[in-house]
Formats: sequence, structure tokens, C-alpha cells
Amino acid sequence: MFIKQMLPVTLTAAALSAGSAVQAVEIETGIEYFDDPQTKIEGLHRFYLGTEIGQDLTFGQAIYSGAAGDAGGAFFWGFEGVKRVPISPSLNLSFSGFVGGGGGAAQVIGDGTMLRAGAALDVQVSREWALQAGVSRVSIEGADINDWAAGVGLAYRPEAAGTGQPGTPLRFRSVSFTGTAVSYPDGLTRAGSPQPDLKLVGVEGSFFAGGNSEIFAAASGAASGGDGYMQVFGGYRLRHDMGPVSLFGQAKLGFAGGGEVDTGAGAVVGAGAGIAVPLSRGLDIELAYELLHIPDTGVSGSAIQARFTRVFHRKHSAPASANPQDWQLTLGFSAMDPNDSFMKNGSNAGISPVMQESSIDLFLTESLYLTGNAQTAFTGGVAGYAVGLLGLGYEFELGGKWRFSLEGNVGAAGGGGVNVGKGLVGGARAELDYKITPRGAVSLGAGWVEALDGGVSAPVLQLGYKHRFTSS
Repeated sequence: MFIKQMLPVTLTAAALSAGSAVQAVEIETGIEYFDDPQTKIEGLHRFYLGTEIGQDLTFGQAIYSGAAGDAGGAFFWGFEGVKRVPISPSLNLSFSGFVGGGGGAAQVIGDGTMLRAGAALDVQVSREWALQAGVSRVSIEGADINDWAAGVGLAYRPEAAGTGQPGTPLRFRSVSFTGTAVSYPDGLTRAGSPQPDLKLVGVEGSFFAGGNSEIFAAASGAASGGDGYMQVFGGYRLRHDMGPVSLFGQAKLGFAGGGEVDTGAGAVVGAGAGIAVPLSRGLDIELAYELLHIPDTGVSGSAIQARFTRVFHRKHSAPASANPQDWQLTLGFSAMDPNDSFMKNGSNAGISPVMQESSIDLFLTESLYLTGNAQTAFTGGVAGYAVGLLGLGYEFELGGKWRFSLEGNVGAAGGGGVNVGKGLVGGARAELDYKITPRGAVSLGAGWVEALDGGVSAPVLQLGYKHRFTSS
């Protein structure tokens, strides 16, 4: 069905990796329309976060979501690289390649593997921003999509293209774990029944945008009310300090769907206000009330959100922290061995899920860390199945090049016809790492994932690469 809860964590992982080397991060977003659409997915929104790995070469993660047609809830997530070729100080050619997976909106059956190759012309409109126009070729396994697409977009690069001169980088402010209750009282599901209220869990990352303003990227998935629903937003927030407490207003635009929630093409807009109360020097609780609107269907609703926010800098001009924050980013693949009740239809014929996954770890001490894990189906017959987990881990140094860690997690899952009940899942994992560089390690893990009110009860094997970094 969709990428579900794994996206929130992936977005934040990419954003947080930017925190340690913010001047090397590039962002691209845009909409692509298929030349000859054969499904209800007639166009995709693209959001890419990449880190510089070579001269004019970035690598990171991208999210594609339904943006035209009637397929809100189609999400695809994976790895992408972008190579930029400067032509002049104001013009660039860029070439991109994507591999990932997903599904949703009942448009993808089977594996859900997505491949994309793209080319675009960038026109610099300021030191950091460029307008884009380009073409791409998109193939999605399990859907009748193997088509050319044309699109327009916007690129943010903190180094002026073709000049080598630094621009104004985004500065990381905070990361939040979120819980949201959403109500569309007059909404109907795609099947025509009254829309149940949604309970969502997710993650948000925010960046300073000057003064008391910030921009943020957030995503969340359903733990109840819409197995398979997820939403991804970008927005603007303005704060007003009142002593230690702050009030804020915010506006956002994004894409959502899945879980039979009828979002039409997928676009959702929202605006709201809230209050932030500090619990400690670096931890806030934030409460917000929002009004939501789905333009394509005309349905309006509301949301109440609670955020537990780790604040790294409260002011844009604040000096670097004397206590740098340690992080760890993991990219890899995992495989599940389905049990007899893994699928809703009771049949495991052709079902052997291989998931691509990302994790971000925030170290509270040298050994104890908070972790967020995001997974989506790459192959194995469960297109759109995804898992998103939040939890705690503890790491043991074994001496030399080896270390060992244990994790416990809880979160949400759904999509792909997998039997996860209302969507709440839990899990545990042990990982053995071998250091290949001072900050990099290969990792082998084994664990378990369990739907707390569904049929999934499956062992998991994982292979990945871990990268340590530090933000000030």
C-alpha cells in the first residue's frame, strides 16, 4: 500500500546526518507527470536529501509520492545519487539515479521495486536556490508503469553552483517524536464508509530559517484507524518566546494517503498553532492544534499533536555546543521469514519479504541510545509493506574492531496485504558490528517483529553499513 511509518525515520535520518556537515547537504523537490499514464498514479512528487560524497556528486535518500491522478497513498522510498555538471555560473545539468521500493493506493501488486533515471537543467535564481526542468524514465515492478515523465522542481544547495563559494547553510534546530490524533468528521473512505479517526506516530526534523522562524520536514504513519495510512509534510513555523515558554504558529503542505483514506491525488494542506514548554535544558514538550484540508476531495478535518522535542539550539545565533551530540546512521537490507498468519489472505505463496531500511541512533550516553528504524518492501511480493519503529538500544564494546548492541522497539506497520491488525508492532534485535574505518562499520543483525494485535510474528535478519557522526 505505501511506505508507511518507515518514512518518518528516514527523513529524519537524512536531516540529522546533515547536522554534522550541514554545508554538504542538498535538497531537491518537484513534481513529475507521466507521459502516458496507465494507472491512477499519473504523477509523482519527489523529495531528495543528499550529502556530498565527491565533487558535484551527492548521495542520499528520496521519497516519491502520488501527486496527480487518484492515487494518494502511493509512496516509494529508496536510495538516490545526483551528479551535477556545471555549464556556467548560473546553469547546470544534473543526472540522477534512484533504486527503491514501495506501493500503495491499490496500484502496485507484487514486489513494488522502483527504478528511475533522470536528467534536468538547473537555472540558478539565487546563491542557494535553483529552478529545475527535466525528464525521467520510471519503472515500477508490479504496476503498469514503465514510462517517461516530465517535471519541474526546486533545488537548494548551500554552495553556489559553479562558483565553489559557500552560501547560507541550513542549521539544524531539533528533532521530535510525534503522536497525532486526526479527525475527518465528514470524510469517507475510498470504499464509501465513514472515515475513522486516525492515531499516528512519527518524527519531525526542523531547521532555523532566520530570527524565530524555522522550516521543518515531518512524516507519520497510522498506529490505528487506517492500516497503511501515512503522511509526509514540509512546513514553516514562527515562534514567539514568553520567558521559557514559547507560542508558535505554523503552516504546512504535503502528501498523504493509504489505509483507505481518500486523499484523491494525495495533496494535504494544514495550518495551526501551539505551545512549547521546556522539561529540561534540551527537552521540550509541544502541543499543537491544526486545521487540515484535502483540496482534491474537498474534505476538511483537524488534528491534535504532541511532540517530545530534543532541542539542540534554541536560537539561530547560539554558539556551538560545548557538548557535541553523537549520532549513528545505518543503511541496509533485512529479510523476514513469514509465519503462517503473516498475510491477511492466509497464503504465503510467493511471499519472501526483503526490506530496505534506515536507522538513526541518538546517543544519550556513550552506550545508551534512542533509535528510529524505517523499513519498506524492496522485493518479495508485499509491495507497499512498511515498518517504522522507535526504541532504545545499548552498545557493548568488545575490544578491537568489534562491538555488540541490543535494541527493543515499538512502532507501526502496514500495507502490502500483511496482517498487522490495527498496525501496532513491537520488536527486538541484536547486532554485531565490525569496524572498517574509524567511523564506519558493517553490521549483521538478527531479531524479531511482532504485530501486537495481528498475525505477523516473524524473525528478521539484517545486513547494513553504520556511519558515526557528531553534530555541535
